[in-house]
Amino acid sequence: MSTNNDTLICALKSLPLVLAAAAASSASFALDLSATAGLQAEHSDNMTKAPDNKRSDLKSTVSASVNAEHEGEKVKVDLSYSAARSSYQQDSFDDETRVNGSGSVVYEQIDQQLIWTLENSRKNVIKNKALNDVEDNREDRSISSARVDFIMRPSSVDSLTFSPSYTDIKYEDTDNQDSGRIGGRINWTRALSKIDRVGLQVSYDDVTFDSDLFDYEYYLYTVNYQASLSKLSYSITAGMNESKRTNDDYDGQYFKANANYKVSRSLFSLDVLQELTDTSRGTNNEGLSENSSDFEEVDVFERSSIEISYQSEGLCNSCTLDLSLMYEDENYETLPRDNDEIRLNTRLSYQWSRLISWDLGLIWQDVSFSNQALVQSDYESLVYRAALRWQLVEKLSAGFYIAYEDKEFDTEDRDYDELKGGVNLTYSFD
Repeated sequence: MSTNNDTLICALKSLPLVLAAAAASSASFALDLSATAGLQAEHSDNMTKAPDNKRSDLKSTVSASVNAEHEGEKVKVDLSYSAARSSYQQDSFDDETRVNGSGSVVYEQIDQQLIWTLENSRKNVIKNKALNDVEDNREDRSISSARVDFIMRPSSVDSLTFSPSYTDIKYEDTDNQDSGRIGGRINWTRALSKIDRVGLQVSYDDVTFDSDLFDYEYYLYTVNYQASLSKLSYSITAGMNESKRTNDDYDGQYFKANANYKVSRSLFSLDVLQELTDTSRGTNNEGLSENSSDFEEVDVFERSSIEISYQSEGLCNSCTLDLSLMYEDENYETLPRDNDEIRLNTRLSYQWSRLISWDLGLIWQDVSFSNQALVQSDYESLVYRAALRWQLVEKLSAGFYIAYEDKEFDTEDRDYDELKGGVNLTYSFD
């Protein structure tokens, strides 16, 4: 990478110090903090999800979480992270510590002209979708980015934004998928009215891996429209994206749309996405899908997804219904890993009394693979879950839950079922 790129990367990586100094120097800066500490014990009759010779085990977890918010004249902070340390009585898996969550710090150095943004997300993801969802098949993926927005306003309805950025992606175990992305975007936006606007955007990223063989350049050209009405808000972005390696050039259509419709006590949401991504960035830690890649090779693939969700508080005065349906299709350029997935999540929550609440949930998943020669087998799974939460005293609560999973493969010798249940105690600090 060139000296200029190294200089920019160093400057962007030093942003946390810049923002911390800015926050500390603000006389009005005050964080709204909250935290929890918890203990959990979970027993499973098939901790390793084996078709035969089931192993029962007790999983013990100590956890803590912290939330921090601040919205001042210059600085906005929004952080939410949790950490958990788990151990297994019968040593089904090694002890593991997980840290997950997301955070952002925004510093508006010059009002509506110069804005610095730091973002991070950590998500516990499945390494290989073709294998069972157990502790050994999971890892944490961290995505950190730094961006600065230079904003110009040629007219009262137009804005032109230049945004250099740097993104760093790290995996807990799969080191060959770690990557860095330096680039930026140019975005023009015009306000058509008080409720809608249109825009054009050009983006570029120079993507690098530990092995130069996998490095590539990413280009994105889009036009977008967004509107916000009294009950309906939506945005549509369409264009082209392409990735260029030394000997390869892949391109495809880019499309992203989302809509939210709120009526009475219900909310309908729709998210559609088609894009080129790679095995390092994957889903960018967003949405219902959570798989990563433990493959030795890096590959570019086209990801198409649609997610429909519904939330209602109108069934009764004390209950909430959450429904979501997702379809996702992954088409790899070289690796024989093409697959598609359908997932349905349902959850019904009920506030039984001031101190006691319960919820019922069901998750259905169907995954199929195009190539059956790599020990990949299509499967379908159902998970049922029931939970009860009891507020013992003002800051201390207890939880009880039970869950059952039934998973069936095309190759029946891998079928398994699991019954598990647990209790937990949570103390809140305000």
